[in-house]
Amino acid sequence: MASLGKSFNATEHDTEQRGDYTELPNGVYKLEIEASDIVPTKAGNGTILKTTMSVVEPEELKGRKLFESFNLENQNAQAQEIGQRAFASLCRAVGIDSVEDSEQLHFISFTAKIGLGKPSKDGQYPARAEIKRYFFEDEGNLPEPAIDANQPARAAPANDNRPAPAAAKPAAATAPAGRRPWGAK
Repeated sequence: MASLGKSFNATEHDTEQRGDYTELPNGVYKLEIEASDIVPTKAGNGTILKTTMSVVEPEELKGRKLFESFNLENQNAQAQEIGQRAFASLCRAVGIDSVEDSEQLHFISFTAKIGLGKPSKDGQYPARAEIKRYFFEDEGNLPEPAIDANQPARAAPANDNRPAPAAAKPAAATAPAGRRPWGAK
């Protein structure tokens, strides 16, 4: 238990939920990494670089977040190769050849194409926005950030966290006085 040092009355504060939590629309974005962390893979035998990216442009989406992970070490050679290739593309996009600390990549803007990925195979997680392509300044092909005119149809969320409509419930049986409804004394 942790003492707050004084009583906090939540009813004295605005609790309106703000923000747009839909996935970023498909388009070309200018992004920058604002945070990163190295974590072990779920199996504990590899290394993943997790990044939090922030939209710089287009202006109407400035500040929105995108989360990307790079599988840097993995017992599955193909997973490792895909992760390292994507990380190398990120490094090239920000203009850095060699990285020892992920913080070297922070707050350097780069341009990337974002698109809606695929939902998880088990259906547990919906499709989410992900980087589909990095653009490299050394190739001189940097497009202007813009949202694509055509967007994929969005599926309804599997669970929008609203309670199910109340159904007519039969009258609850009352437990005898002094007894808990589940039978324990």
